[in-house]
Amino acid sequence: MNKPTLILTLLFFTSCDFQNANNGLSDKTEWNWNIEKAREQAQNFNDSAKWELKMLKMEVENIGKYPKSDLPLYDSPFPTPKYSSPGNGNGSIETEIGGKKIIGHNVITGNGEHSCHLFKDPSDKYITYFTILVIADGSETENPVMATSRNHPHYISQGSLNISTKSKVDWVAMQLADKNAYAIVNSRLFDLRIGRLILAAPQKDGSIRFYQTDATSMNAIEREKFIKDLKTDKRAIDFFKNQNNIE
Repeated sequence: MNKPTLILTLLFFTSCDFQNANNGLSDKTEWNWNIEKAREQAQNFNDSAKWELKMLKMEVENIGKYPKSDLPLYDSPFPTPKYSSPGNGNGSIETEIGGKKIIGHNVITGNGEHSCHLFKDPSDKYITYFTILVIADGSETENPVMATSRNHPHYISQGSLNISTKSKVDWVAMQLADKNAYAIVNSRLFDLRIGRLILAAPQKDGSIRFYQTDATSMNAIEREKFIKDLKTDKRAIDFFKNQNNIE
């Protein structure tokens, strides 16, 4: 396999009034999320007069229409205040590193005032804020992934990589409005400011090993190059070829 295969699903919400000018960027030079804004957001979530009910009604009507996905968090519809989002989405990855089949997920967020600090190039419309790659045993299984903007200006994503008949990798990642970002993978917490691409290798004994790379937020071209470069990266190859990994 010469290059990663990426299947990308963009998730947009009809309840949002999308920002088109300047890729959704406001005229403000600095985004500042503080406790006052957090308190205001909490009050807006509590205030039914500020809810956007059209999307909630649509989501409630769709309950039961689609097969249940084996996601870490149950995705219940909930009312949100009206908000404006530049969009978000997720994708699936399949590649090969060190002769091992590798599958994974990545999540993107659009360019808005809450996220513009992640963008090296202001002309980019989307940026990847989390990627996870996991060794797989070759079994064909469902690997659900989901991204949501319901907590705007916080963005949350989650997925499940059912990489073997003996193990699985569940994860939840979040890009917060205060510029912090975190992921929880099988109960381990990662500060994504240290690195936004995680390697995971379940072990034969039932434990798991992780390697947090130094990847920053990346556009699609940068992400594809980073994953391609892992094919010749000795640390990544040794990590996935370890004899204690699942096979």
